[in-house]
Amino acid sequence: MDQKEINKQILERLSSIESRVTKLEGDDFSQGRDKSPKLRKSKKLKKIDLETPIKKLLSGRFFKEWKTDNDVIKKLKKQVLNPKRASVSNVLRRLASSKRGLLERDGEGTKKSPWRYKEKL
Repeated sequence: MDQKEINKQILERLSSIESRVTKLEGDDFSQGRDKSPKLRKSKKLKKIDLETPIKKLLSGRFFKEWKTDNDVIKKLKKQVLNPKRASVSNVLRRLASSKRGLLERDGEGTKKSPWRYKEKL
């Protein structure tokens, strides 16, 4: 086989591959329009600093009686905030830490005995 015949066979193979790809992708692909599915951009939620609204609840005497994290979430939802439970729990835990000492914490952190928080006297 000489070089011309080899080049001819290569071109035929490439042509057949191109036609198969065109069939798989559709005719629009051959015209330069890509019909591949568009990737959705992930919507990042705007982070809300929950410490400030929870401290406002504390100064407003919301924690004069024992409250659970669910009680705090319900109160924040009335203020048009939609916090995650884990985020609220983290803030409450920090406010009840020995470092901050703004809240007392009671309970075992279980379903039967959830953490409850009350302002320190």
